Amino acid sequence: MIKRCIIATALLPFLANAAPFETCPSQAFLMQDNNAKMYGIDLASGRTNIIASTLRLNGSEDTASVNAIGFNFKDQYLYGFRKESKQVVRIEQTVEGETTHYDSTALTVSGLPSGVHFFVGDVKVSGEAPAEGEPDTRTSSYYIYNKGNGLYEIPISDNLSAPLTATRVSGSQNWGMTVYDFAFHPITNKLYAMESDGDLFEVSLDGSSPELVTRLDIGSDTGAFGAAYFGVQDVYDEETGTTSENIVFYVSNNGSGNIFKVDLTNVPDDKSGYNPTTEIFTLGPKSGQNDGARCAIAKVEVTDESMDFGDAPLPYRSALDNNGARHVFDPNQDNQNLIYLGQTVDGENINTSTDMNIDYSDSSDDGVTLATDFAAGLTAQVIVNASQASSLYAWFDWNQDGTFSDDEKAIDKVNLSAGDNSILIDVPSDAVNGTSWARFRVTDGEEETLTAYGAVQGGEVEDYEFETYGSESYPGQNDWITLAFEDRWPYLDDSDFNDLVLHYRTTKYFSSEGVTSYRIEGEIIGVGASYHNGFAVRLYEKDANTGTVKTVSTNQINTDNASLFINGQAVNRAIIEPGRTDAIAIIAQDIWDHVNVQNGCEYFRTDVNCDVNEKVTFSVTLPLVNAITAENAPGNLLDPFIFASDDHYHGDVITDGNYRGLEIHVKNQAPTEAFNSALLSVEADDNSDPSSSIYFQTANGIPFALAVGSPWRHPHERVDINSAYSKFADFAINNGASSPLWFNTVDTNITIQLGAEQ
Repeated sequence: MIKRCIIATALLPFLANAAPFETCPSQAFLMQDNNAKMYGIDLASGRTNIIASTLRLNGSEDTASVNAIGFNFKDQYLYGFRKESKQVVRIEQTVEGETTHYDSTALTVSGLPSGVHFFVGDVKVSGEAPAEGEPDTRTSSYYIYNKGNGLYEIPISDNLSAPLTATRVSGSQNWGMTVYDFAFHPITNKLYAMESDGDLFEVSLDGSSPELVTRLDIGSDTGAFGAAYFGVQDVYDEETGTTSENIVFYVSNNGSGNIFKVDLTNVPDDKSGYNPTTEIFTLGPKSGQNDGARCAIAKVEVTDESMDFGDAPLPYRSALDNNGARHVFDPNQDNQNLIYLGQTVDGENINTSTDMNIDYSDSSDDGVTLATDFAAGLTAQVIVNASQASSLYAWFDWNQDGTFSDDEKAIDKVNLSAGDNSILIDVPSDAVNGTSWARFRVTDGEEETLTAYGAVQGGEVEDYEFETYGSESYPGQNDWITLAFEDRWPYLDDSDFNDLVLHYRTTKYFSSEGVTSYRIEGEIIGVGASYHNGFAVRLYEKDANTGTVKTVSTNQINTDNASLFINGQAVNRAIIEPGRTDAIAIIAQDIWDHVNVQNGCEYFRTDVNCDVNEKVTFSVTLPLVNAITAENAPGNLLDPFIFASDDHYHGDVITDGNYRGLEIHVKNQAPTEAFNSALLSVEADDNSDPSSSIYFQTANGIPFALAVGSPWRHPHERVDINSAYSKFADFAINNGASSPLWFNTVDTNITIQLGAEQ
């Protein structure tokens, strides 16, 4: 635990009418402008108030500027450096009747370079805080820094009426550190400062040079960071259920007003690889001249209910300890012209995530209506009610990982009018199916940007639980299976299984009513065929255990909104084959129309040293007229197959000109209604027996098409698959009962080395 300080009661005779500041005030002090104004900043909210519009010097208004301020939590006074007279001053409260003034008293200090202004400073307090009633034996020193002149220590523990002597820290005149403020860590007493590019330095005051800790991620906020503070924050550990005190470093950017938060509780001696999280904590005032100080051992916490917090439960960040979203909903404290969503807004006092465990509901979250289903790949609608013209931001946790990430921002500074506003939201196609959370934030729009976290002046945050009807992908959202075809059916021929090789994936999209659309996508990675083949997919599935057939009929496809892209280019033709009962998506009428053969090669990525051609991508989207219940919708592999392209010779087996009637499917998959069943009577290698549901395999079980459960290296041209994969025959003959991972035993010398991996 951090030991708290005791109020200093013994005042110096010459300062008998002065009083220290409040014991370890939680607010930060900020000095701005050439005619020094002193502000108080609530770091938790970013709310500011003017403590003193002017300072006094020797009882009269002082028009000078004061920099390098630091708060001494031993005696509860501020110390600074007066620019015009180049003097160290102590700043105290002076009460005259009902009026409180803030007076600067110049201290007599020798040892400082003549005519040099110091605008970087802080106070270091050493020693243990005394127990109640015990004497305070701690020491304190005021440190000021000027690049080129160095860092000076001025002891301020003793009689301040006597002359004080400044001592330069050895070698500090040679430091190259360019900083605009620094602060002492209240536990280690090491000094921390940040340059304008985010470089964080640690100074140990042992004669060593400043050590670069790391470069902090400050985004586009470059320029002077003129105010630096330390503070204590309670942090809840979800795993252990305990609360600890963290030491947090805060730095404020002069230009943007953004106050960044960096946890420096335990900075390792070895800084290599150390990269603490940096994020915007709140928004303070902007200024060309900025200097800050704070009681470093005071907690940064919420002390009233003037802020509205988000309500999404752990692991979402909604409390102060994890920099949850929060709004000072009445920044002017006049209850006028408030910006909020719905009919009401109120505040909470949520310092740590333990508070969220008590009750995270908020009855004032009444401004957003989720008007439609949130279905992956489709557009949803929300109705947002605003109290007045304002700006709206929203984040949806589409992947359900418990965070609102930047790429999940679905609404970015959309202008609202007073009353109801209809907003459309594109739900990503990879949104995960299930329950998730959304965060809406409304403001006056003055911010250049807004994240899902941190404090804002004005407005409201509302969090909503919602249901995402996502998708199911086979074999997975980012995975492929490999399809490989032999096109000489009913003859097996060279068995190199590279006449057509492609990566393949299917996806079903859901709404509350069931499956609403299909997406089929893939990459052509090898074409070793002399024949011309088309590629198609029937929306069909047969359960291998029960024999139940699931299919999508042609009239269930919304053909007007169906789309097909090959190599990123839209294909303008009918996608669903006309005249069929079952929906059959024709992806390519002739594969050779879409591939380019590498110079010097006969085929596409099947010859030796012919594997550098770019793959051919395809994707087809098939929305349904009406949703199909999940239990009745086909899925998984569906039914991919190749067929003979029209008007191209495809062997002597076709004698009647019915090229489309020749199909080749994976093992034991029944062909489509377009198949010419007369081809089953041809004397050849095929051993299909429709009465036994045996299709597209030889008498010893070798298939004519493969569906391999992972990316796969296909054999070189005219290399038998059994030579490339020694365990394949064992797998095929035994119907997969043995050698299920046959594709892992491969002769890399006779397979395409790069085909499936890139």
